[in-house]
Amino acid sequence: MEAIALSREVLEWAAHRAGQTLESFALLAAKRDRDRAKIREGVLTPRQLERLAKLARVPFGYLFLAEPPTLSVPAIPDLRQTKDAVPLSADFYEVLEDALAKQEWYADYLEEHGGRPLEFVGKYKLTPKLKAEVVVTEIIRSFDISDDDRRFSPDADAYFSRLSSKVEAQGVLVIKTGFVKSNTKRTLSEAEFRGFALPHPMAPLVFVNGNDAKVAAVFTLLHELAHIWLGVSGVSGGDLRSTSSSEVFCNSVASRILVPVEKFNERWEGPDSLERVAKFFRVSKLVIARRALEQGLVDQKFYDEVAAKSQKIKKTGAPTADITIPVRNGKRFTRAVIASAMSGETLLRDAARLLNVRPDTVVSLATKSRKADGDKNGREVHR
Repeated sequence: MEAIALSREVLEWAAHRAGQTLESFALLAAKRDRDRAKIREGVLTPRQLERLAKLARVPFGYLFLAEPPTLSVPAIPDLRQTKDAVPLSADFYEVLEDALAKQEWYADYLEEHGGRPLEFVGKYKLTPKLKAEVVVTEIIRSFDISDDDRRFSPDADAYFSRLSSKVEAQGVLVIKTGFVKSNTKRTLSEAEFRGFALPHPMAPLVFVNGNDAKVAAVFTLLHELAHIWLGVSGVSGGDLRSTSSSEVFCNSVASRILVPVEKFNERWEGPDSLERVAKFFRVSKLVIARRALEQGLVDQKFYDEVAAKSQKIKKTGAPTADITIPVRNGKRFTRAVIASAMSGETLLRDAARLLNVRPDTVVSLATKSRKADGDKNGREVHR
């Protein structure tokens, strides 16, 4: 197979997008030293070029350009205003693009089916006069959040599931996944971002990084909901140290909902009670340390030590085993896509593309959903 000499600059650009160097790609794509040497010199076979284009997720023709192209990517404000924030990667932007596509489709779907704007999206403008307690009260009322949600949840996963179901019931799309689309080999970095919010009058969307620690997911969910109330989109780091005014405000809203000050004061017995109090409220130790700092019960040094340790905690659980198709696409969104596909409004292949699955999987999901609904109705009839 005849090799082709191309721009080294373009090939190195493509290798970088693939998470490789031209050197490491050569080791991956060729067995013989002389073939690897050719790749390092910028001389590749068509098959090697196809492989590189696939790994870099760029059209094959881009590799024949004289210089790297400028690729446009969707953009939302980066609110992770900390000095050690990890640069947003190609994986993040692909996930963001996928979320925006889902939101656009769902908004069109709602318009066709008589959907109406949600009154809480962008209800408040962030000003120095706006008190976090105002948004706290509205979120609690709108989603009927109570202590029972925590008490009746055996663990952090169940707590998240319970709250996210309430949130989706009121029209907010909630996506939680730890990888890019359906590619379980491309895991999302929790050190890079914890979540993001995409306000929309009819189809607001909250994304939670499923690769983060389980106890952090509920906080991220409520943090991003506060962004929806403000009508402010953005990427959140979740380490509670951002200096962005909207991040500080949304952190305050989330912590006040999850850890009410009165109940916190009843439980707090000093720094040694940190782990026990965090377990009681089903949140991370960092959230509790922040609450203690705000109350003047610990100093900045104690909080910084907890924050430093929280960055070293590895995620728990394997997303490939714990996260189902409806969760990683949003349960509300998944139901709408399946219903649209089964009614013939949306082509099966388009529905599969929206859910990042194969067409036969869409049919399988529809069958299981009908069976589940039938079983549920049967139980209700026999009560």
